[in-house]
Amino acid sequence: MVWKRCLHGKTEFHCAECNPCPHGKVKYDCAKCNSCTHGKHKKLCKVCNPCPHGKLKRNCTVCKSCPHGKLKRYCAECNGCPHGKVKNHCADCNPCPHGKLKLYCGVCNGCPHGKR
Repeated sequence: MVWKRCLHGKTEFHCAECNPCPHGKVKYDCAKCNSCTHGKHKKLCKVCNPCPHGKLKRNCTVCKSCPHGKLKRYCAECNGCPHGKVKNHCADCNPCPHGKLKLYCGVCNGCPHGKR
């Protein structure tokens, strides 16, 4: 998945100015905008995101597994690059001009504080 950058240098999805909520936060991260009836963030609630194995659906190796027995997002065979790594963890496929892995570079990821 490729994230589009907004005019503020952040990914559109994580920008408070492009994706605002009434509480002054990024809509995706706002617990008030995304809360469930159980008082938790919807994506972290086992009741709202159930799996028959008693885990969060996104972390269940049975529900979200690949043919290799791993979570699909962490499988190098399913989500891999020609270098044998998971695509977004490969420095050759995601080069950063600052000498870091692009995923962990504070400058490339658009945080004005230099953090990830």
